[in-house]
Parts: sequence; structure tokens; C-alpha cells
Amino acid sequence: MGAMFFSVVLAAAVLPVRPLQVSREMPVRTVKNGLGHTVHDFGRDGFGWLEINAAATGTCFLVYGEKLGSDDVVDRYLPRNVRVAAVRWNIERTGWQRVPFAPDIRNLFPAGDVQPIDITSRFGIVAPFRAVETVSAPFPLDESSYRRCRLAYPLDMTESSFTCSDRRLCTVWEFCKYSLWSTSFTGYIVDGDRERIPYEADTYSTQMALYGICSDYAYARRTVEYLYSHPTWPTEFKQSSIMSAWADWMYTGDLSSVRRHYDVLKNEKLLMKAARETDGLLVTGGGPFAGTSRTNEFGYADIVDWPASERDGFEFRPVNAVVNAFHFRNLGEMADIASALGKTADAEMFRSRAALVKRSYVRTFFNPASGLFTDGEGSSHSSIHVNAAALAFGLAPEGSRAEIAKWLVGRGMACSVYFSNYLLRALFENGRGKEAIALMTAEHDRSWLGMLAQGATMTMESWNAEVKPNLDWNHSWAAVPAGMAARYICGVRPLEPGFAKILVRPETGDLTEISAKIPTARGPVMFDCKDGVLTLDLPAPAKVIWRGRETHCGKGRSVLK
Repeated sequence: MGAMFFSVVLAAAVLPVRPLQVSREMPVRTVKNGLGHTVHDFGRDGFGWLEINAAATGTCFLVYGEKLGSDDVVDRYLPRNVRVAAVRWNIERTGWQRVPFAPDIRNLFPAGDVQPIDITSRFGIVAPFRAVETVSAPFPLDESSYRRCRLAYPLDMTESSFTCSDRRLCTVWEFCKYSLWSTSFTGYIVDGDRERIPYEADTYSTQMALYGICSDYAYARRTVEYLYSHPTWPTEFKQSSIMSAWADWMYTGDLSSVRRHYDVLKNEKLLMKAARETDGLLVTGGGPFAGTSRTNEFGYADIVDWPASERDGFEFRPVNAVVNAFHFRNLGEMADIASALGKTADAEMFRSRAALVKRSYVRTFFNPASGLFTDGEGSSHSSIHVNAAALAFGLAPEGSRAEIAKWLVGRGMACSVYFSNYLLRALFENGRGKEAIALMTAEHDRSWLGMLAQGATMTMESWNAEVKPNLDWNHSWAAVPAGMAARYICGVRPLEPGFAKILVRPETGDLTEISAKIPTARGPVMFDCKDGVLTLDLPAPAKVIWRGRETHCGKGRSVLK
């Protein structure tokens, strides 16, 4: 299935999709631990397989895994989807050879009706691991005994850089950048090692983070297009497809993908069949599940956030305020796409519907007494999710935005790594850049530095195992800060499709120095900010909003004080 579909996608894609690459890596450190076992540490987690340079034949016993403890023992006691495995085999010849990893049924067989991306038929058993601990071997081991054969999509990691006056933010940015590259092992954006399946929400969050570190748009586009014919079940994930399509067009300037898939976007992803004619709001159900079915009686599965424990007490109603915030955003994006494709009547209809939904949204969900939005029609509960979504997508009344942003700041990171994408966006776009950066650099157990403190070297599926006991340690949807640094801290976004004109609107918070290289479809933006002076090297004209002033800059170098 995997190899066959791989060729079909390549034939259909306009942007060139490159083949996966295998790189061989030697350990960064080889030590004896307190048990007398030889440990080869590759420094960070990575997907691939292990090769041994056997100097003699005989029985070898080793343990490989994603977490290496401070005592240089590969951790055997991990949440159930964090990888650790033992291998005992008889080496029958000398020289370099592949260590026989055992298959893991979690990522080789369908989850329901969804098939994992197949790489096994082409590359054999591939697993994430950081270190190998050899319990016994028929010959002495040294630093050259093992090498990791890493499998990854060839993203160009030299296209971007980011340093600043806060070392914590630098650490988080590098952590996320590495995670985006290292999780590309299937050639698609997948939800991690546990399932190896593309999901629309994972794809959108990862896509927006990827745009901050490289200009290879084909990798994300391939996944976006795959999901048109392999949709997943949550309501908001379907809506994410339109956000992905719009972002792909804006960043590439290429309309070919949205042109080919316009009917799917309009007729399937916009969810217009669920819209009430009276007010334009979507009616998608009173909860995420009904009985044993993934969808409710309306045929939808509203999810709001995942895992369920991260929903901040969200009260599900048939008319869901988070779903409708996404719908408003989708209508505006579809209007832009239709207009660009010359579908004038559709564009006018989408704009008219967006205006109707915005009026209805405020009337239905906004509580003037609290100054907050409620979770759904008839609800009195106000979650962080609905208020972040309403603020991020421009639905909040102008006079209430500052107070909603202040309220969000007071709630902290009361959502999952998935929804942090929208929370941070809401804060950055409403004058709370300082507080958004504080969330990105926090050191508690609901933060990116908290993931590193747990021993992870790739971003995790959730903040910790208490939140989601079956989490994996290689989930790119959590690499949100890589995109936030480019799009909001440096403020570099496409003002016109394909960066024909660039928006630069930095939100630097308390950072005193920033130096960054930000990829675009027209070449990198070189960004330098120090002592209140902003220096830009631009590959195209830009509108720059800096220190409350708007300046139009031409291609080349500009210095703003």
C-alpha cells in the first residue's frame, strides 16, 4: 500500500517531493555504566535502525530506547508508547550488519479504518531511539562498534536560524526545529510513532512550524493532499484542511493545489451541510462521541482539544463555539481562495456568510456580563479554548479584546500542546507578546522546557504522561514555537501570496537582542534587532510595523529605529 500510494502522490504533486534519505551517525558518547554495560549514546532521539560492526560471532544482548537516564542506563520503565526494547540474537558473521529490531504492531496495522504510512516494505523495521545499552557481546565494544542509520525527509536545516537574549527561548526553538526534521521519517507529517498516521490538526500545526524553518513546501503539501482522500474523524480536524490549503497557497504563491482540490474544500471541509440558514452557525452535535461510534448523532465528532483532560471543562453543546470560530476562519479563507481562482460568485457568497456568522457568533456566544465567550449555545461556561479561538480569528468585539487577552494570560497554559498553537497566536496578535514568550519559555511541567526536563529530545504528544498516559515522545504537532518565532516574534508572514510582499510585524516582548534567518519562497529574510534598532535584509518589498509606526521597505537592506 505504502509504496504504491507513494508513486501516485509523486505523480500528482506539482512541487517536487524528494525521496527519504538515510544518513549514518556515530555515537556522540560511549561509556560504561554502573552495571558494567557499554552504552552508546547518539545524543538525541532519532528514527532509524542500528548497525553493529561485529568483530566476532556469538550471542549479543542489548537494549535500545528513547530515554537515557542520568545514570547512563537506558530507561526500561516508561509510558507504554515511549520506545524501549531488548534484542538478543546470534551474530553469525563479522563486519557491519543490521541489528534485528522486532516489529511493533502499534504502527504496522490499521487504527480502525485508517492505515499507517508504510515504510517497512521499503526500509524494514524503523524505530525511534537515542541510545543502545549492550548487556553482553562476544567481543569488546568501543565507540566505533555501532552506528545509527537515520531515516528522514531531506529538509534543509541550514535555511533558518534563531538566537536571542533569552537562552531558554533559544533552547526551545532548537528543540522544536530538530523535532520537525527528525519526525519526517515517513515522508509525510504523521502523528508520531504510535500510529504513524497523518491527521489534519497535526498537519496544520506542523506545517506552520515548518514554514518557520525551511522553504520546502512539498513535504507539507503532500500530507495536506493525502488527507483529502484519507480524512480523519474529528470535526475541527476537517476544518484544519482549509487552513492548511490557504497557508500552502499564501506561502508558495502556487494555486495549483487549491485549484485541483477546490471542490473537496468547498463541499466536504467547509461543513456547509451543518449550517443553519437562520444565522449561518454550524450545528455539529452535543459531544464528541455517541455510544461506541466515533461520530455523534449529527455525523460529527467535535473534539475541541486532545486529550480530553485538556479541555478546561469545555461544555459541549449542539452549536459549538470552537467549531464555529474555525468555521468563520474557513469562510474567510475560502473567499480568498475562490477570488484568486476567479470564482467570483463563490467568493461573494463566502464573504457574505462570514459576515453573517460573525454577527451570529457574537450574539450567540458572547457574554457581556463576563466579557468572555461561552462554550456553546445555551452554555454559561467559558473555556480557554473558545476565547483563544475567538481572539485568534478576529471574532471578539474590539472593545473586549484587551480584557479577553488579559484573562487568557491569567489562565496560563490551560490547554494541550495542540491548542497552544491558537492560544499563542491569540496573545501575539493582541498585544501580549511578552506573555506569549513567557509561556514558550516556562520551566514547569506544562511547557517545552518541561518536556526536555523529562528526558525527551523530540517534542512530545502531550505535556506529560499524567495528562496522556499513552503519549509518544516524537510528535511534531508540539513544535509550535518554531513557527511562532518566525511569524510573531520576528513577525515575518506573507502579505501577498508567495511573499510577493512581506509583512514584518515583530512582537519581541522583553527580548533585547534577536538575530534570525527566516525562509520564504523568495529567499531568506535576515532579521536583526538590538537596542531598539531593527535591521532587515529583504528578498521582496515589505510592510514593516515597528514600534507603532508603519514603513514600506523595498527589497534589500532597511534599518528602522
